[in-house]
Amino acid sequence: MSSYFDNFDIKYAVKANPNPRILSILKSEGLGIDASSDMEVRLALDAGFKPDQILFTPNYASKKELLWASGTGVPINFDSIGQLRLVDGKVPHTISFRIKIDYGRGEFKGTTTSGHDAKFGITEAEAISAYKIASEMGAKEFGIHVMAGSNVLDPNHTGRVASAILEVVKKISRSDGIEFKFIDMGGGLGVPYQPEIPELDLKAAFGKAHDAFKKSFEGRMPAFCIEPGRYLVADSSVLLGSVTDVKVQDKAYLGSNISMNTLLRPALYGAKHHIVLANRLNDEIKGRYEVVGQVCENTDRIGTDVELPDPRIDDILAVFNAGAYVSSMASNYNGRPIPAEVLITDIGEEVIRKSSTFADYIRNYV
Repeated sequence: MSSYFDNFDIKYAVKANPNPRILSILKSEGLGIDASSDMEVRLALDAGFKPDQILFTPNYASKKELLWASGTGVPINFDSIGQLRLVDGKVPHTISFRIKIDYGRGEFKGTTTSGHDAKFGITEAEAISAYKIASEMGAKEFGIHVMAGSNVLDPNHTGRVASAILEVVKKISRSDGIEFKFIDMGGGLGVPYQPEIPELDLKAAFGKAHDAFKKSFEGRMPAFCIEPGRYLVADSSVLLGSVTDVKVQDKAYLGSNISMNTLLRPALYGAKHHIVLANRLNDEIKGRYEVVGQVCENTDRIGTDVELPDPRIDDILAVFNAGAYVSSMASNYNGRPIPAEVLITDIGEEVIRKSSTFADYIRNYV
């Protein structure tokens, strides 16, 4: 990014993996925080991030949550004019609005977060009045935000989103005289989940965004902000489990202790992760398997038509790109445990999250 933008900011999307040790590492690298709930804001503050390093982007938040966040001094990226009005009398110094541009694109329909049928943000038509109202209510500094979709590998996407949001910026600036402190492009930088898929050309993506910014600003540009989560942590982690059963019927089913309570993405979106037998990487591929888990749902399929050697009980199953939206989406559904997380560094390994226990499972029942 520094090759194209003198003034830029990178905020980590906590939702990808909220482990405090991960936040500590990213803080040491100079990143800020994209938080989507009051819990994530609290987590970031507890990790030592300053309020102005955090952008709070909730949707359909309660008045209580918004007032609490405003009281911390954290900038709020509002999802609607109605949400802004809930903090009347306690408006943050810095506010932003999430804009629903006409274009949206994500890896799946469920991860497309702008355009028709997206539940997020205000329309371009609402944007001018939104910033006028915010200014009248006492906001002093302004940003603008867009998030068109998640896990996109096409560099042209970044330029298209930049061009779209910059058109909105021009209209607001002309009408309301608003000077924007930052333009936030959200997240969405893609990672390949299968080895044959090429990586995102990051240089080309930022180059296209820079071209759009240069056309819109003759002098000093607002800060160019992005909010990567998946792109920073997805390929940092491998999810490990074991083979528990093999059944050959109409299909060959490989049962494992990796279930949808741990890895929800395949059931939720139809996502596909690269899966191998880690202890038999050099063995010959013998067949295709439905890799399934232990949850009582027929959607509990971790992989479909996965090519593997003949599996054996206790073989080690490895699921790649498990650093984002795996542990953060895990649950104890069906009474299945949430697995431990282990951080491996130059000086050794460290358990940074314990596996959940029966005591954890019943802790909040009264």
